[in-house]
Amino acid sequence: MRSDFESLKTFALERFCGAFADGGAGAFSVALEDGDAVEFFRAGGEPEGEVSVRAKVLDLDSVARPGDFAKSALGGNFFWSGTRGATLSVGVDGALWLTERRAIDELADAEGFGQCLGDFAETMSDWRERSALYA
Repeated sequence: MRSDFESLKTFALERFCGAFADGGAGAFSVALEDGDAVEFFRAGGEPEGEVSVRAKVLDLDSVARPGDFAKSALGGNFFWSGTRGATLSVGVDGALWLTERRAIDELADAEGFGQCLGDFAETMSDWRERSALYA
């Protein structure tokens, strides 16, 4: 059982060494097969035993009707109907981000960590496909 961030980071380094990138104190990322990265970090005020997980879905300037698409993304947050439990938001960088908190214990083994990465990859792919509707 991994109940702290440093042990999670060590596990990720050992398990995903070629895809692992150290983000400094309190952060790291794991690259997916398609080159996207899922970031893991400790944000201020998070309960002990939880970690924030996020990934950049797409740059909104790549969407012809970004306002309409952003409204659709907000709708996807309603009861997490289109996000598998995560939240979509627009960052200060003008990108659509997928973010959630997970219990570190859920990521304690290869199966749980892989499930997290898979959830993010599927959700990112779904929203990229939806963005094509706003071309």
